[in-house]
Amino acid sequence: MVEKMKILSYIYYLITSLRNFLYDKGFLPIYHVKDVEIICIGNISVGGTGKTPAVQFFVKKLQKMGRNVAVVSRGYRGKRKNEPCLVSDGRVIFASPQESGDEPYIHALNLTVPIIVSKNRYHACLFARKHFHVDTIVLDDGFQHRKLARNRDVVLVDATNPFGGRHLLPWGTLRESFKKAAKRAEEFIITKADLVSEREIEKIKKYLKHSFHKEISVAKHGVHSLRDMAGNLKPLFWIEGKRVLIFSGLANPLNFEKTVLALEPSYIERIDFIDHHNFKEKDLLRIERRAEQMEADYILTTEKDFVKFPKHLDIPNLYVLKIEFTMLEDHSLETWRVF
Repeated sequence: MVEKMKILSYIYYLITSLRNFLYDKGFLPIYHVKDVEIICIGNISVGGTGKTPAVQFFVKKLQKMGRNVAVVSRGYRGKRKNEPCLVSDGRVIFASPQESGDEPYIHALNLTVPIIVSKNRYHACLFARKHFHVDTIVLDDGFQHRKLARNRDVVLVDATNPFGGRHLLPWGTLRESFKKAAKRAEEFIITKADLVSEREIEKIKKYLKHSFHKEISVAKHGVHSLRDMAGNLKPLFWIEGKRVLIFSGLANPLNFEKTVLALEPSYIERIDFIDHHNFKEKDLLRIERRAEQMEADYILTTEKDFVKFPKHLDIPNLYVLKIEFTMLEDHSLETWRVF
C-alpha cells in the first residue's frame, strides 16, 4: 500500500511540475484583470491552514484602509446551476451553503463585501469588477490557480504540519512541491502558532527565511466566542470541568480538539467526518446518541460545519465554537499599502 502511494505521489509530482512549467514558460495563458488588485490567500498543503478566518481578517483590514473589496472563491463542493454565482452582495445572502460551498457562505455571514464563486475565477473577478466596481479582490484558496494573475500571493503555513509531510498527494498532503511552489509566494504567514511551542515556530521561521528570503508573519487561531444554535453568545468558562463531545468535518480535526482542550474540559471525545462533509439527519442522530452514552454536558462543533446542518433539527446543548485569526507578528499590511 505504501509503495502504491509513493508511485501515485510521484505521478502527481510529474503532473503538477509539468503544469507549472507550462505556465512559467508562457505555453499556458495567464489572464489579467485590469484596474483591480488581486491578493491571493492560499497554501501549498491540503486544508487545515486556517484560510477562512485569515481571509476575513485581511478583508476587514483592507476595508479599513479604504479599499472596495470583494472575495472570490472556487466554491469547493458547491452544487449550483449558474456561474459565476453571487453568494452575497455584502448585505443580502442569495445562495445556500450547499450551492456556494461552506467557506464562501461563512464569508457571507461574517463580511460586508460581495462574495462570488466560480470554477473560472477570472470570470468571477470580471463579474465583481463590473457589478460592484471593486478595486481589490481577495482570492480565497487560489495559489494553485495559475490561470489568474494576481498582485500578491500570501501562503499560509500550518505550524502543526508546516510542510505537508514533505510528500505530495496522496502519500503526503502537499498539492505541489513545497520548494518549487514557495518561490512564487510574496510572503508566508505561519498559522496556528498557539498550538505549538515557540521553539517549533522558530524552526519553521528559520527554514522559510533561509530557503526563500520572503516576508514572514505569525498568527494564531484562538477561540473567539461560544454560540448556541440561535446565535446567542455564551461564556467560554462554561466548558471548564465539563464532559464534552466534539465533532467536525475538517482536514485536521486534531487541531479543533487542541483548541477545545485549551478551555479545560474534564473529559473530551471526538467524532470525525470527511473534510467539507454535508451533514444529514442520520449524522446528527449518531452524534446525539453518543452524547447521551458518554453523558456529555455539551456538544461542540465549528462554524464551518454548523452552516451545513439540516435546519429543522434542534440538538440540545449544541454550541458553535467560533475561531478568530489574530496576527502575532505582522509584516504584511505595511507593504500592501503600495497598491
